[in-house]
Amino acid sequence: MDGFVFSYKLEGMSHLTIDHHEHRIRLFIGYLKDQKCSLDIRSITVHHIRGFLGHMRESRNLEQSTVQRYLVALKAFWRWCIQEGFTEDNPTATIKLGRPAQKVVKGLSPEQLKTLLNNLKDRKHEDARNKAIVLILVDCGLRVSELANLTIDDIDFERGLIQVMGKGSKQRLARMGLKTQKAVWKYLMMRGRTGSIWLWLNPMGEQLTANGVQQMIRNLGKDLGFRLYPHLLRHTFAISFLRNGANAFECQYSLGHSSLEMTRRYCQALSFEDVFRRHQMASPVDNAMKR
Repeated sequence: MDGFVFSYKLEGMSHLTIDHHEHRIRLFIGYLKDQKCSLDIRSITVHHIRGFLGHMRESRNLEQSTVQRYLVALKAFWRWCIQEGFTEDNPTATIKLGRPAQKVVKGLSPEQLKTLLNNLKDRKHEDARNKAIVLILVDCGLRVSELANLTIDDIDFERGLIQVMGKGSKQRLARMGLKTQKAVWKYLMMRGRTGSIWLWLNPMGEQLTANGVQQMIRNLGKDLGFRLYPHLLRHTFAISFLRNGANAFECQYSLGHSSLEMTRRYCQALSFEDVFRRHQMASPVDNAMKR
């Protein structure tokens, strides 16, 4: 297990992916111990894998999509074990779970988004930091891990850009709106010189972690009376971006997706009213017959 994690780090896999895989595989190891099973990799069969997935589904009332992620982690682990010569058998190879039903992705409603933005304060240093974080998440659609790992040098105020290190060490640029730029600038002015390369700092002057950002966002939602978490703000960005006129390819690039599959799900969140307004602007006949 330790070798698997070490290899993933050497290959440049994202910390979030490594953490998720490690957590799920260690739960499997715990399950084997509870069942008094051998931990020898060569003695584990397909029945152990299926038993674990069934146990996780029933004991935690997990959705199909979540169980799928447990299987993905186990498949990755066994591929690595085979590559390293620890075993020749792959008990995960024949396990296939049905495709989970895809739900329409939802973001904040326009009313919730307005409430959130109107209640952000910036008089105190920590409030200014939190406001800048929320505006970047809503305005740029960054993943929480991408946001937490930003350095001061990643911010380009002259062009209004952020250099983002995405999944698989893929870099992309994200544009900040003027209000977001102002919020980040004000936070940095209030933060002052600290000697730290990290953009977001906790009260101890250390890097604010992704978990710290998540907790801050959750607490903000509790204060406002509705559920709030970083990925919901990413969903909100994508839907609002499309609703305000961006096309699917522009949205795909902004989110750092390698394919259009997830972007299509955001498109499904648009309503007839959105399509109606867009048609008023893009009607082929009306535009062709303009004088």
